[in-house]
Amino acid sequence: MEKRNDYIAIAKAFGKQNYIILNKDFREDLIKNPIINGLWTVGKWFNFIANTQTWNLEMVIGDSLEVIGYTHEEILKRNADFVTSFIYHEDFQFISNVIHEVMKLVHGLPFNERTFVYVVWYARSVTKEGKVITVQNQNIPIVFDENNIPYVFANIITDISHLQPGNIPHAVIINGYSDQHYHLDRKNLGLKPQDHIFSPRELEILKLLIKGYTSRKISEIIGISYETARTHRKNIQTKAKTKNTRELINFVMMNKIV
Repeated sequence: MEKRNDYIAIAKAFGKQNYIILNKDFREDLIKNPIINGLWTVGKWFNFIANTQTWNLEMVIGDSLEVIGYTHEEILKRNADFVTSFIYHEDFQFISNVIHEVMKLVHGLPFNERTFVYVVWYARSVTKEGKVITVQNQNIPIVFDENNIPYVFANIITDISHLQPGNIPHAVIINGYSDQHYHLDRKNLGLKPQDHIFSPRELEILKLLIKGYTSRKISEIIGISYETARTHRKNIQTKAKTKNTRELINFVMMNKIV
């Protein structure tokens, strides 16, 4: 008998939220939001917008047919059933646990920090044809109630199967206000901030490396010598324990470094 995910488990993970919503007309803001249109994506992607106050999907955009095999209309029609069937069963409990930890973190933060928290999952999903793929899900809150508690979320899905990532499932919770990152996997669900392994200068160079710039071009952009740029590049790859730029890009993506 096929194992099925229970959407109620996700609702329980969120916990009872006493939302205070004065402005319920947010659809136009959704359409204009740059994140909705895949601002943070690389490659083929789609995005479904979920409302945890109504527990309905608001909209779907992007290449859902190519990534997962469903049209926008099919996803919206299936609604909550799509969300549960889309998640690979063996990863479902982990995702529910992470949701619980994220909401617990948000409620414990000062009012002005709550809107800066988001989570990135790396987990398995199931296509319409039943194929298991590995995806990155950038779960980003985009609408908040009067207490800055999120209730509408973008779920930007990218197929990363070609990266052949290890340690699946895992998640990274980011507090963009404090720049704290929390890495969670099956063996570690605690909210212990992870120390940054790169210096501010190394992060600056890392962003340029990801864009495809050479060490010589990077030296020109940020005003350092070519040898200094090369040394930074070697130090970055040593810290990331990678052998080349391709491995480094995979490391950055899987750990949400930038």
